[in-house]
Amino acid sequence: MRRPYYNFLLLILLSTLLPSYGQEDIIGKVYDEAGSPIAFANVLLLKANDTVFIKGTITEDSGAFQLPDIPQGRYRVSASMLGFRPKSTDPFEFDGSSRVTLPPITLAEGLELDEVVVTSKKNLYVQKIDRMVINVASSILSGGSSALEILERSPGVLVDRQNSSISLLGKSGVVVMINGKQSYMPASSLVSLLEGMNASNIETIELITTPPANFDAEGNAGFINIVLIEQTDTGLNGSYALSFGVGNGTITSNNVNFNYRKNKANLFGNYSFLRDSQGQFFEIDRSFLDNHENMIAILTTSDREPILKSHNIRTGLDYQLSENTVMGLLLWANNNKWTMDAINQSRESENGMPSAFVNLLLTERNQLQNFGSNINLKHNFKENGYFSIDLDFLKYRLENPTEYTNRFFDGNTNFLREELTQSDKTTPIGIMVGKTDYSNRISDKVKLDLGIKGAFSNFDNEVDVGTFQGSDFVEDPELTETSSLKERILAGYGSIDYTISDKTSLQVGLRYEHTDSELISDKQGEVVDRSFGELFPTAYLSHKVNDSLSFNFSYSRRITRPTFNDMAPFVIFIDPTTFFAGNPAVQPAISNSVKLDLNYLSFIFSAQYSVEDGTISRFQSRFDEANERLVFGASNLDHTKIFTLSSGLPTIFTNWWKMQNNITYLNTRISNRVDGSLLNFDQNTFNINHTQSFTMSKNLSSEINVNYNSPSIMTFTGTDILEAFYAVNFGIQKKFGERGGTLSFKVNDLLDSMKWKLTNDNPEQNLNTTNTFDMFNRTFLFTYTNSFGNSKLKSARQRGTGAEEEKNRVQ
Repeated sequence: MRRPYYNFLLLILLSTLLPSYGQEDIIGKVYDEAGSPIAFANVLLLKANDTVFIKGTITEDSGAFQLPDIPQGRYRVSASMLGFRPKSTDPFEFDGSSRVTLPPITLAEGLELDEVVVTSKKNLYVQKIDRMVINVASSILSGGSSALEILERSPGVLVDRQNSSISLLGKSGVVVMINGKQSYMPASSLVSLLEGMNASNIETIELITTPPANFDAEGNAGFINIVLIEQTDTGLNGSYALSFGVGNGTITSNNVNFNYRKNKANLFGNYSFLRDSQGQFFEIDRSFLDNHENMIAILTTSDREPILKSHNIRTGLDYQLSENTVMGLLLWANNNKWTMDAINQSRESENGMPSAFVNLLLTERNQLQNFGSNINLKHNFKENGYFSIDLDFLKYRLENPTEYTNRFFDGNTNFLREELTQSDKTTPIGIMVGKTDYSNRISDKVKLDLGIKGAFSNFDNEVDVGTFQGSDFVEDPELTETSSLKERILAGYGSIDYTISDKTSLQVGLRYEHTDSELISDKQGEVVDRSFGELFPTAYLSHKVNDSLSFNFSYSRRITRPTFNDMAPFVIFIDPTTFFAGNPAVQPAISNSVKLDLNYLSFIFSAQYSVEDGTISRFQSRFDEANERLVFGASNLDHTKIFTLSSGLPTIFTNWWKMQNNITYLNTRISNRVDGSLLNFDQNTFNINHTQSFTMSKNLSSEINVNYNSPSIMTFTGTDILEAFYAVNFGIQKKFGERGGTLSFKVNDLLDSMKWKLTNDNPEQNLNTTNTFDMFNRTFLFTYTNSFGNSKLKSARQRGTGAEEEKNRVQ
């Protein structure tokens, strides 16, 4: 390690000794009528005039609470706890530059279940300075859904299930986190994991398009952070959900979660199981000129019968070492097993005349096993700061054995031969991550954040492909290979928040990341040996014009590194002349983006412009003329420029009818070099996400969602054009009182319209392709949910209205 970098890290560690002097906060205590402190009470800061939620927290064991970083304004504080009547303070003025100590808040006992009444839910979408927050529990359609389905219905998010890719605002470099922690798993496995994650365990999903400096610089599109539900009640409590659905096959999704909090300890956990056996249909149509100028057309269809079984378990323990220090341990394990039988048929014609037929029977297993652990320590300083340490240890094992039985026929359907091909891919992965973060105020107007991080990864990949000649297995030397990747990423960051005035604030940050990557193949030797460092600046400017109008401006520089599967050899056959493969020549891509957000009352408007050099297209088609093979694999585009406009407008017509509209416009310009020629592509795209919710009675509500996407360019498949598609989803929900739980019914893709069709006309390679994927099915799904807890906390079952709303507001 170079000495300047060592000195930089040493400076970061020494800076944790800096004191804090800022006191821009509101403090107080909550007691019962006997004068005893109430721990874990919900405390909400609300605007005095319209009770708009500003910030929330929970009380400590001493009954004390603290609401830091509050701007100037007129507020009131509301406190509530199960078994007590909620109480609000009188309105008070806060100057934004000094500490306010509120008089003690005393809660009276005796709240009955039928007194808990809900009049509203939290908005489904909330725009913050650097992210959009989706409140999953506010949508009826989330019942029985997976995390992947929630993302598919989210504004600006596009999920490609076939290629296991997720894009955000037209950019495919998305990093997914769970509770603020990166998954560090291959994209294909991550999509399977999200498909097996029950939405009933999810509190919010955050779409972070301009991450600050304390986030990794990886990913041109930013981060998607899935925040799981955390119970704050004392004693034992939890919930469970049971789902069953029918479409083109059956689906069942079940989960249970619990939380036990007593004194200084909090034990929590959840388990979920998913089984999905819905069928799929693919069609790949391509035409090209061969070496003899003959027009060759190949049409391949795939009738697939997959079964996904997913088990996910997560448990943890938090222990309060002192009033301001918490230590935590987290363990999790996943087993996602995807098996499939498919019948593929390939018809080849030459100059319009049938020339060959191939029937391919395919049996595949794609299984991901994952175990992870985390140990963490966090110490809160008295004046709004903290110091934290996190250590993560992750183990993955991917297995992907596949058998292909090919039956070849001539143009007159006369049988020629049968060929049995096998491929086996095994990938064990080990990852260790350590990081420390420090945050504190160094003056009334300045807050300092510093941190360091190290991520160490080891990937091994063994691919074995061959055919049977009689009873002998003969390896294919071109496709069989063993490779290993070692990667080390060291990072340090610093950022400063400066309060310029009561209405204006500035945040600037700088992150440095140094990457060492080494990919070794048993046949090619050292394939990749890279060592490079990059600086990633970020800047945010926020200005509040008045109580109704505010705007934010942000800038960020980011990197997208090629994944292991992008570089390492792997093979997935569609037919004997069509397959997916890795490419070790792929280089990292660097992007710069600026964004402007405007918030007027509840209206959200955003404009963003980004430029990325060397965009990684993970599944770009390439025609191998020598072998007449169509190969899908990763490669670098020359550059990509994306301009985005988005708006969100929640509308309340009556107390029983609400509407949410999110509209996104993208202009995507791609330059791609093919055979020495620079080709330019330009595509305009609109996305409309429309949701209406109706409250027919206290216990009956419904929701309808319409999602439309106009033709768009797919950067993760190169320059393919995805034709327009739309989907209509409907749900209705019935609550059954104190202990009866909630029953919901929903229909996904009501009109059975979700079919993807991608086209690509590439005259430079004499290639034209049209790919159709029908992976989405109209599904009818019933979901039953209920809560449990001890008798003292029986009112927890009713918090789907009043108290649940308060819990959801505490972020």
